[in-house]
Amino acid sequence: MRIDAFLADSAEVVNGKIYSLGAGWNTIFVRQFPAAHRRLAVAATVHVPFTATNASHQLELKLLTEDGKEYPIGVRADAEGNAQPVRGMGGEFTLGRPAHLVDGDEQVACFAFTIDGIRFVQAGMFSWVISVDGEELGRLPMRVQQVQQQQQ
Repeated sequence: MRIDAFLADSAEVVNGKIYSLGAGWNTIFVRQFPAAHRRLAVAATVHVPFTATNASHQLELKLLTEDGKEYPIGVRADAEGNAQPVRGMGGEFTLGRPAHLVDGDEQVACFAFTIDGIRFVQAGMFSWVISVDGEELGRLPMRVQQVQQQQQ
């Protein structure tokens, strides 16, 4: 399998295609820390070889710090209502073999993950890591940087 991916301000999958706004960046500029970024999206196409169709696959997206630690991408309430960090997202997908698929042809699955209100406590380098079936297939670098204030 192989993957193509990008960062965008917003993205969604409609009828098997990715529609995005503000795509193709790798830096978030903030005025001060801590900072919350309103919205970002990670969009990806997973190219599934013919031999891997008709099988279930697990897709996972995580954000890592520059030293390889998982960084929380959000929060959700546990059973007791306490806020718990979300450290990844993903799910299961299966692509079939339609009648028109020729032996050896690949299938393409499109995904878009939207992350709202991600918080950053300091500047740094991060990587969005996309894995399928536990194997890393894509890594998107992303820098969070403070804007330098100009003196008047």
